[in-house]
Amino acid sequence: GMAAFRLFWAKCDALAIRLPLTCAIVSAGAKGALGDQIAQRFVENKKITDLRRTAVYTTFSGIYLGGVQFFVQCRALEWLFPGRTVSAIVRKVMLDQFVHLPFVAFPCLYLIKEAFMPTKADLEGGKGLMQRSSEKYMREARDVNIALWKFWIPATTVGFAFIPTHWRIPYNSALSLAWTIILSSLQARLDDESGGKELD
Repeated sequence: GMAAFRLFWAKCDALAIRLPLTCAIVSAGAKGALGDQIAQRFVENKKITDLRRTAVYTTFSGIYLGGVQFFVQCRALEWLFPGRTVSAIVRKVMLDQFVHLPFVAFPCLYLIKEAFMPTKADLEGGKGLMQRSSEKYMREARDVNIALWKFWIPATTVGFAFIPTHWRIPYNSALSLAWTIILSSLQARLDDESGGKELD
């Protein structure tokens, strides 16, 4: 009953305190894979899922949203703006949402996506990987960042205000399951609108 749950939670909490980076990477990577598969199967109604696309979201989620984001949210921002005052929380959210994610995280996602999933149209254009990914992000930046802010400004505000640092990335990962479905579906729609056909 409740005693067993408390014991289980205490063990999970101790593990997260002892291995916060590992928990961050594993939870974020698993979320990326599961979220994209759900998006493909149940949102986009695909009969055969694109495993290459899932690999993109698993890689990006595990390495970046798990590993890099851990150091950004749980180390750097806590060092820059320590504490949980309203002022500190607002500064953390602003730096994360309006600097880190639009200018670092999304460009990395587009670079990984372009490396894993080049389109025939892009490759026939003769442009390099960096140029293709940056041009695609510039075309889509408004749509993806507006979607980002609608979802993550409230979520990160709660995270910075109430979630202990060793649980912050697993908390993000749980919420991010919904975000990955939104982002995966948005990316698929933007890909279709751009007319690019992915390589088989």
